[in-house]
Amino acid sequence: MVQHDLNQALQRMRAKNIPLTPQRCAILTFLYEQGSYTTVKDICEALIDKYPHMNAMTVNSSLHVFKQLGLVNELPVISASLRYEAAICS
Repeated sequence: MVQHDLNQALQRMRAKNIPLTPQRCAILTFLYEQGSYTTVKDICEALIDKYPHMNAMTVNSSLHVFKQLGLVNELPVISASLRYEAAICS
């Protein structure tokens, strides 16, 4: 199910002509595999080995794009960092 939802998310990006950079694919894959809310910091730490130049700005800009496309949900937390999760397709 996760792979199916991820494939649908990637197809939606392609349909909107959004560039599928390796970093964006990695972030989206991480979110869909995570299965729960996570922070920008968690995403950076999980992907830093494969993408050493990835930083919070890269992750935030990708999450902004994903959010506009309805691919992620954002959970505002009082006195804490925003949290994100994949928006599972139905």
